[in-house]
Amino acid sequence: MKKLFQISLLCGVSGLLGITAAQPVLAQSQSSVAVEEPAPSSGDIVVTAQRRSERLQDVPLAITAVNFETATQLGLRNMRDIQLAMPGTDFATASGFLSLFIRGIGIQYSTPGLESPVAIYMDGAYIPRAGGVNSLLDLVDAGTIEVLRGPQGTLYGRNATGGVVRINSAAPTDKFEGRILAEYGRFDHKQVDGMLNIPVTDTLSVRFAGRYKKEDGYITNVDGTKLAAQNNYTLRGRFKWDASDNVTVAGGVEWQRSKARNYNDALGLGAPTCYVCQSSGETPPGFYQSIQTDTGPYYNRMFRTDLRVDLSGDQFDLTSTTTYFNNISKQFADNDFVSSDTFLFNVPRNGGKAFSQEIQLASNLDGRFNYLFGVNYFHDKSFINIELAGAAYDFAVAFAGSYPRNNADVRTESISAFVEGTYEITDQIKLTAGGRYNYDKRDLSVNNSTGFQLFGAPANFTDGASFRAFTPRFVLAWDNGPVNLYYSYTRGFKAGGFSTPAPFPGNSINPEKVFNHEVGIKNSALGGKLRSNLAVFYYKNKGLQQQIIDATGSGTKTENVGAAEGYGAELEVNGDPLSGVVVGASLAYLHAEYASYPNASQICFDPTGTSNPNAPGATLFACSADLSGTRVPHAPRFMASLNASYSFGLGNWTGNLAGVAQYRSNFLFWPGAGGPLGYDRQSGYVLANFSGYVSPPGEQLRLGFYLDNAFDKKYTQNRTTGAPYGVNFNAAKPRSYGVRAEYRF
Repeated sequence: MKKLFQISLLCGVSGLLGITAAQPVLAQSQSSVAVEEPAPSSGDIVVTAQRRSERLQDVPLAITAVNFETATQLGLRNMRDIQLAMPGTDFATASGFLSLFIRGIGIQYSTPGLESPVAIYMDGAYIPRAGGVNSLLDLVDAGTIEVLRGPQGTLYGRNATGGVVRINSAAPTDKFEGRILAEYGRFDHKQVDGMLNIPVTDTLSVRFAGRYKKEDGYITNVDGTKLAAQNNYTLRGRFKWDASDNVTVAGGVEWQRSKARNYNDALGLGAPTCYVCQSSGETPPGFYQSIQTDTGPYYNRMFRTDLRVDLSGDQFDLTSTTTYFNNISKQFADNDFVSSDTFLFNVPRNGGKAFSQEIQLASNLDGRFNYLFGVNYFHDKSFINIELAGAAYDFAVAFAGSYPRNNADVRTESISAFVEGTYEITDQIKLTAGGRYNYDKRDLSVNNSTGFQLFGAPANFTDGASFRAFTPRFVLAWDNGPVNLYYSYTRGFKAGGFSTPAPFPGNSINPEKVFNHEVGIKNSALGGKLRSNLAVFYYKNKGLQQQIIDATGSGTKTENVGAAEGYGAELEVNGDPLSGVVVGASLAYLHAEYASYPNASQICFDPTGTSNPNAPGATLFACSADLSGTRVPHAPRFMASLNASYSFGLGNWTGNLAGVAQYRSNFLFWPGAGGPLGYDRQSGYVLANFSGYVSPPGEQLRLGFYLDNAFDKKYTQNRTTGAPYGVNFNAAKPRSYGVRAEYRF
């Protein structure tokens, strides 16, 4: 199968080269203006994935985009809904962390010192940490959401080996308008959204948006409290000022606060795998139940701001983008999953401050050649503090006067420069080539309490490392309007760094590099009423950074494990065949395996409890296995989705019904499904969401409903085998439903 895909790629390249040779050379100018804000479009979404405004069908890469109106029409209310309409993606939350995987590349928990390989951008600002950032899931007054699949190292730089998620807030307009939405649903779900857009002058507009969301959890704890509960606030303000005919200034601020009980992990198996259960005799609860000591809520606070200045000239456009991101969170977790407080894992502080500055110059020449040049500076000061508490660590307090505590601070500085040029060989054929040079420097500072020093950890230590990488990009595309055929070669670079928490000195993690070949064809037929996109790809990672379960404490750590490779195909079809009817479908096949992983960390099972010297009596212990040739986590072999929306008349009123459903085949949560027990896996399942509304004449008022997980499928967001505690799982949300009312003016 692998050879078949490689042959397909080579055939695609040969076909493009043949087309190039056969076409006459005709010059035609085309603007390459660097505009980040979505522009109006007739019958198609305009995206800025290549740092300039283009119709979605004209972009020669695998990208799915959804604008606000489409999301509203299909009832897509958050990122978890939107992934149901996208191939090759897996967006989930577990224990308060947002986990993003694209084509099998991703990370379960992003911690200071090593970011996610799927880069997240909000209004042009790179988001280095995703824990607890609510609006990444719940879309508050969104403009467009763009998901770029495959490495994007040239235009987006570091930490984009899997792809890029771009979330753009709705931009201020020159109209006075507003929107109020209220929801009430199952689990005492309450949500209120508000938006107000004000044209202050002919040249200045401001836009305010906010959300309050509160709901009880769907997991019942043994003490009667509800877990997976939420209490979130989001406030945002944005402005746009046309200072002159050729100068535009835009920006905004956003503040979030979250107080939730996100840690709802539950015991998966009882004794003998459960360490504490061997003496307590407790057994696993029901699927939507948990046995935890009340450790308090998860708390997160986030503030971000961005400022963009565009200077337009006759031949060049200059753009300056300045961003600042600051977040802090804390979390307390019961890691023994029983009613005792034997093993507690606390994170009193986690977060940091990040600043970036980018200058971009885009040519707007009349000839065949145009280019894009930019420089970027990124500075991040992040931290994570952990504590091991509970009865199992009381001895540390008795002998050293402190629980084991570890404080790790990571300072990151990154400087990069990128350039990309596009040459129009003919009026239909374009050659794009470019590259990015990136330099990263990280400094780690660690101190340990006297409690951790009992385990041999030093009182404090420091470390540092630097990394360099060049990531090129090459694209050859033939676009005659209805058909866009392309071949691309891209490289991605995930920065090296340090795996935190880090109680003990160790080697730094080397960078991860990936190269990707892709052949794609985008087609528009029937006057634009039918659109299809097909992408066939092959990639290989080198120096793969793999996150694993740390058997010494059931936390996680990251290590370089060799290589992984994947190949597959993704098909998307969208159309509006009849008046009021919009349909879409996608199909994805992914074969992603470890090419080399000879000494993979695993958790083995010994019912005698004699194999773990660090925890006598524990039946789960650290071992290793050769996982070369096995599947990587979060890489279902097949995915298929279907969505539809139907708008109709009801006398003088109008109505809309919409639905989206997706099937994904079985996949693993951790390498090797965690070990010989094979517990860390999810079987295949189907999810379906439905929504609808009715509206009186004028359509200012909408009265509607939503029904999520309509078939009440029981599935998990995570399963983990950890030594010595036991195995646990994180149940996903069951069927939920509610009503909503929206008023626009």
